[in-house]
Amino acid sequence: MANAAEPQQKKSNNDSKAWEILCSVRLAVIIIIIMAVACILGTVILQMKSPEEYVSRYGPGLAKFYAAIQFTDIFHSYWFSFLLILLCVNLGCCTVKRWRNKVLMVGFLVTHISIILILIGCVVDLLTGVKGGVNVYEGKSVDYYLTRADYQKVPLGFQVFCDDFIIEKHPPKYKLITYVKDKDKQKAVSLSVGKKISIPGTNYAATVKELIQDAEVLHEPINVSDEPKNPALYIQLSAKNNVTAEGWLLAKDRNWYNDTQRDLKIDYVWADTDEAYDRLTNAAVKSSTKPTLEIRIDGTDIVKNVPVEKGQKISIKGTDYTVEIKDFALDYSKRLVALSEQEPNNPAVMVEISGPQGADSRWSFSKYPDYQDKAHKTIYKDVKFLCTVPEDFSDAKNRVRIVQSRSGKQTITYTKGGKVINTNDWILGQNYDIADSELKIRIKKFFPSHSLKKTVVKRSGGHEGHNHGPGEHHGNPAALIEMEGPRGKYAEWVFAHTPPHWYPDNNFAVLYEKSGMEIKDYKSILRVVENGKTMMTKTIEVNSPLKYKGFVFYQSSYDPEGERYTGLQVTKNPGLLVVYTGFILLCLGIVFIFYVKPFLRRKFQKGKKIAELYSEEEMLAEHIEE
Repeated sequence: MANAAEPQQKKSNNDSKAWEILCSVRLAVIIIIIMAVACILGTVILQMKSPEEYVSRYGPGLAKFYAAIQFTDIFHSYWFSFLLILLCVNLGCCTVKRWRNKVLMVGFLVTHISIILILIGCVVDLLTGVKGGVNVYEGKSVDYYLTRADYQKVPLGFQVFCDDFIIEKHPPKYKLITYVKDKDKQKAVSLSVGKKISIPGTNYAATVKELIQDAEVLHEPINVSDEPKNPALYIQLSAKNNVTAEGWLLAKDRNWYNDTQRDLKIDYVWADTDEAYDRLTNAAVKSSTKPTLEIRIDGTDIVKNVPVEKGQKISIKGTDYTVEIKDFALDYSKRLVALSEQEPNNPAVMVEISGPQGADSRWSFSKYPDYQDKAHKTIYKDVKFLCTVPEDFSDAKNRVRIVQSRSGKQTITYTKGGKVINTNDWILGQNYDIADSELKIRIKKFFPSHSLKKTVVKRSGGHEGHNHGPGEHHGNPAALIEMEGPRGKYAEWVFAHTPPHWYPDNNFAVLYEKSGMEIKDYKSILRVVENGKTMMTKTIEVNSPLKYKGFVFYQSSYDPEGERYTGLQVTKNPGLLVVYTGFILLCLGIVFIFYVKPFLRRKFQKGKKIAELYSEEEMLAEHIEE
């Protein structure tokens, strides 16, 4: 009998030891210390990043080790959840062991239960909760979310549409910044019309004379002198009494106009002398010359000149060479656009040389003949090319040349296909037929010295074509700043977001700058569709999420530069209600311990002795818990 009782007694002793361990405060302290260390590791080690990031930061060996023991996602790891569960068990055992069926211990019981509930809720969320995100473009929908840890697609079971994405902006704030270069002194001041801002320690000052919140610049052509410094003509093209094109031609700047639809080019040429006028007029009435390609073979007397025509093949007698003209450009940088839209800025011809060593292609530049570098190598170095292009060359079949001289001579010549159709002396305001076409040309104005008068005015009309949503346009602010310094007063319009404007001595500058936060709020109009049926619609913003079937969709981000989309944070917390219940009970338990319990104790002391309610052992246990 004695031998049979020993295992039973041993088992009872083991159970007793296990119970004491689970009820031990020491166990709770150990668990809390381990969890604290885990929390520290969770802040030191990157959490929930891609495997590549861990390899690049920690190396492949350490990255593999961290992944194996779940150090890459500590707070969602199984061992961390185990610690929470063990702490719950410890608290539960402690509660059972120290519970005494007394009214004054209600606070003790409630607080312990509340902590257990909070821990249980946390464990449930860690093991079954959802944390992820997804971007939904305006007018599009998604039926999934991406996990936060590894960006895996997880089906939602329904669709979320973004019907609209709205950005609200604060009205921007602007300030005037003054800068003195030799003093290296910068000062930001508020904009106040009529107020003179003196810069301390300098002889500079600035005054805002006028302020326009939404301004635009108008450029009015004017004539500033009767001296022909910048001759210009205002040309009108019309067909059947309807103006088809009009604008200024500047002899020394924009002196040509191309009408690609009608294969027409108009030139305006100015001659300072009568000799130059005669030469230019004669050139206009001559047949238009084509670009030519000169081919030379080094070490020989072979020189051959041919017109540049694409597809033309030239055999070089006395050699094994054949040259084919593959392409031609008046401006090499614009070789991909139509030839009629190019000007002779950097003419070049592309040739293909066939010889004993095969075919070799290269570009030959008019200004840089036989140019070669690492990017332009050639097999046949003895074959040289020179491309020559007349100054007035154009690929257009129809050409109108307007020639004008300082002495008052002026002619207009129309050529077609290189042949002169007619030549006339022209006068202002008269129409001239462009023969063999329905077009008429009219020279309306002549400015000997053309210039532009800049006027800043308040913008009128709408803002069609601007890339902004309704209510997002805040204008184009401009301020008329009068700068005062050693060289007197100087006034200039200064626009926001433009480079600084300098005083004539280049020592003092003003800058009109925007400051402050621009984005006020951003919202998304979301619609939930399940099985083809709209279940709900909600406008969400920060701290005002959409909730559906346990999922919570928070407004988290957007792309300010690219396409309009809403960035959603997706969460699901099944243990949240348990956690909230735990916190409510915790508050009630604390109120009971600190306020209700002392009150009841005083009441009991008045009626009975405390010893009648508590044994010495019970009072000791209560003090330990407190």
